Parts: sequence; structure tokens; C-alpha cells
Amino acid sequence: MGLSKGARDVGVAMAILALTALIVLRIGGESGETISGAARAADGDTLTLDGHRIRLVGMDTPEMMQICKRDGEDWRCGVAARSRLAELLRAGPVTCRMQGRDKYDRLLARCETEAGDLGQRMVREGLAVAYGGYEDEEQFAKAERKGLWATEFDLPQQWRRMNGRPQEDTHTGERGVLDAILSTLGFG
Repeated sequence: MGLSKGARDVGVAMAILALTALIVLRIGGESGETISGAARAADGDTLTLDGHRIRLVGMDTPEMMQICKRDGEDWRCGVAARSRLAELLRAGPVTCRMQGRDKYDRLLARCETEAGDLGQRMVREGLAVAYGGYEDEEQFAKAERKGLWATEFDLPQQWRRMNGRPQEDTHTGERGVLDAILSTLGFG
């Protein structure tokens, strides 16, 4: 005796839901996951932890080759940002909470040490700009003329555009499920 049409429809719907769940897990499996340990700075907004390249979300720093002008003198602001992040990372173990991946397949995360949120510190100290987060910290840095805000500089996104470098998308965390599915299928 065969299955009724209703039972077949339920079975097909369940199979589609299961497949969709597997795709979502494959795309964003790291989302919400936490990893901890010693990390090193790749640049001012990217670190390596436990073999993973992690892009700090909500902020953007000058590129390594980017030069800013401080009191009429060249200041290697991109190098300064990496140096400060490296210093913060040397303070002890880092804990990162994953929020997805970016178009370069780096993990997107908010990371902290005992001293607090790394992105928040970098923006508040004026070595990073708000880029989808940390707007209050940026206003503080501007008001206090800290770091970049005491110099003449191009926003990192502008500098990349003017220098033919790949553009960064604003990192708002996890991609939408539909965007992630389309990207996995080669449409995003």
C-alpha cells in the first residue's frame, strides 16, 4: 500500500527543510561559536587565532601602506594601527565570538581581552573608524582629537578606492540566510 499524497507532501517538505538547515549550517557554522587563545595581529583590523583569520567587525583601520599627515609630517597610520592591535593582543588571551564570514572567507567576530572589546578600544583610541558599529566611540575619539582625528587622513574605504585596492563591505555580522545560500550556490 502506497503513501497518501498528503504524507508524500509532508515527506518532501521535511526533506527540503532538512536540506535547507544543512546548507545554513554549512554556510554559517561558525556563527555564535567562541574561540579563545593567543592571537597575533595581521593588520589593524585582522588577527590570527587558532589558525583562523578573523576580521574584527564594526570598525575599519587604515591599510598597512596608508600614510596620514600629522603636524605636516608623514605618519604611517596603518602600521600604527597594527602595532596598537598587536600590543592589545599581547595583554593576554583573546576570546572571539563569531558572526559569520566576509567575502574573503575570513571569520567576522567581536573579540575581547581582559581589557575589553578590541574594536571598541581601537575606535575609541582613534586608530580605527566606525564601520557598522562603535559610532559612540568614534564620536568620543573625534571630540578628543585622538589618533586619526588629530591628522589629515582619508577614510580607509576612500584610500582603498583611490589606490585601486579591493573594497571592504561594511561588516554587520552574519549574512542573511538567503544571501548566504545564493553565495554558496555561486550567485552572491
